[in-house]
Amino acid sequence: MSGHESMIAETVERMLSDAVPTAGFDAGLWRALAAAGVPRLLRPEAEGGAGDAWRDAAAVLQCAGAHAAAVPLADTLLAHALLAGAGLDCDERPVRLEVAGPDGRPDPARDAPPADVHRLLVAPWGDAARCDWQPVGGAAHGFVVDDAARVRARLALASAAMLVGAMRTAIAMGVDYAGLRRAFGRPIGQFQAVQHPLAVAAEEVAASRAALDWAAAAMERGDGAVAAAVAKARAADAAGRVAAVVHQVHGAIGFTAEHALHRTTRLLWTWRERWGDEHDWNAALGALALAGGPEALFDLLDGRIG
Repeated sequence: MSGHESMIAETVERMLSDAVPTAGFDAGLWRALAAAGVPRLLRPEAEGGAGDAWRDAAAVLQCAGAHAAAVPLADTLLAHALLAGAGLDCDERPVRLEVAGPDGRPDPARDAPPADVHRLLVAPWGDAARCDWQPVGGAAHGFVVDDAARVRARLALASAAMLVGAMRTAIAMGVDYAGLRRAFGRPIGQFQAVQHPLAVAAEEVAASRAALDWAAAAMERGDGAVAAAVAKARAADAAGRVAAVVHQVHGAIGFTAEHALHRTTRLLWTWRERWGDEHDWNAALGALALAGGPEALFDLLDGRIG
């Protein structure tokens, strides 16, 4: 990570650390992020952004996932990138980016957005991505992005970053709790039956983070479609396993409203499905492999085609 990337992520990290956890939309946190220009990160520099700064975006969204931030930051970052490509702008209000699944199932986002949120509906699963912009107080506007594969890659990378951030927090909470909770006179983290699943979960997180780092770098080079699909498939597959392990370690207390764990694992379960789950992205990778044939398989795995 460069010094520039580190500075952006550290700034967002401080904002999110200072925010008081809330069950609904955090208007104060959103105002702070908007004032710093964070939601416009993926717009061109002339429009207050940093262009295709996908390593920056991945770092920022990991922070949002790690803190289970009660703001639609991933939605708005991606919406700004799509709107900028269509020559459209919007005000500082958040955007709900709704993406139906490949089979037409609705976006599974469960959190209630603020009443005055803009909406951008995207159907990215064909050769071209059809978009329907529905701003608050303005006229709806439809537009088409010819390169649907690039749109899908952006969705995959952003959602993978949210998952990786949340998984990193979940495993840290599991390890901390295993060191505090005592049974039979010692911390439960000293029992192999607890150590082993936590170690396996940590491996899942590390593999998902490595895939995300690869995808973010590839996206900045302009050839990240395959890497982004791998990152989302890997992170979505790991999310369920990590959530199961940390809840097993915490026992019943992890499901209570009083404990912070449920905010993180609810985010894992939501973002595992949003913008394509692991089955969707694995199917997409399989279709590319079949289309290319055995001679092109290595190039596909290396990220050079797709």
